[in-house]
Amino acid sequence: MLLPILMVCLLGSGIAMFRRSPQAFLDGPSEDLPTRLLRWGVGLLSAERAEWGQAMLGELDYIDGRLRRLRFTLDCVIAALLLPPWGRAAAGVWTMIAIAVGSVGLYASVAIRYGLGVGDWVQAAILVVILNGYLLATSALLRRPGIAIPGLLGGLFVILTWLTVYGFTFYGVIGTIPTMWDRLVTVIAVPLLVGAAGALCSRDAAAGRRVARLAAISAGLGLYLYGTLAVAVLGAGGPPEDTGWTVRYIVSDRLGNRLVDLLMTTLVTATVGWAGAAATAWLRGGSPTPTRPGPFISTANPGTGEDV
Repeated sequence: MLLPILMVCLLGSGIAMFRRSPQAFLDGPSEDLPTRLLRWGVGLLSAERAEWGQAMLGELDYIDGRLRRLRFTLDCVIAALLLPPWGRAAAGVWTMIAIAVGSVGLYASVAIRYGLGVGDWVQAAILVVILNGYLLATSALLRRPGIAIPGLLGGLFVILTWLTVYGFTFYGVIGTIPTMWDRLVTVIAVPLLVGAAGALCSRDAAAGRRVARLAAISAGLGLYLYGTLAVAVLGAGGPPEDTGWTVRYIVSDRLGNRLVDLLMTTLVTATVGWAGAAATAWLRGGSPTPTRPGPFISTANPGTGEDV
């Protein structure tokens, strides 16, 4: 089932990118990697920091050398992710941090309790890296105006849909094999609906894509915490029974499956939701192109300083 899911993600990404800019999609990137990465980082800034971001883009034009440009870009992107103001977004960020810390704590407690091996601790290190990346992305998305509430509600909707498939039980998380209909709903229909709703509420395709990404991250974190809690409670118990495997192997396998679910849930919801937002904006006639402010022309009389 992994290959079809990856194909769905690639198809969703391709549709979204083509609808966003067909000519750019066909021609390929016209800027180098540092410029594109810095433009992405500038897009994460709050409105109060927009001028700083444009100044950094201008400064990048005067830096020579690929490594120097990339180093400067990475510093700017990290600053864009961490710079205040935060405001009410801090509550959402701290909630995500609590979920991430709780997930890592549960994983560590299960690994210690069942004496898991080195491979499982390497997996724990990978988990920490992934969660840190998710938290950085979440901190940027929550600061965007009009994104936090729709994105978090979309994530809750995704979580409830998956828990419905699981039957809202720990045994369901461990042993449920979704039907084809369940997968169509959770993998395609729900992410498309989240992206479309984000684009409709904000009347902007870019905002819809951000809503889909925030929903994907919040849903992935929430479901991972629930799944890890299920492993902590059940251990090697529950379905399937009488497999002949050792307790340590079963617990390790279940923890590994939760990590795969975390990555796949996030990837599927983000990419398919991204396509849904782009398609919705296109069906509505496209997002309005923001006008660029022209040069300021004073209407004051040079001699008197009064307006004319």
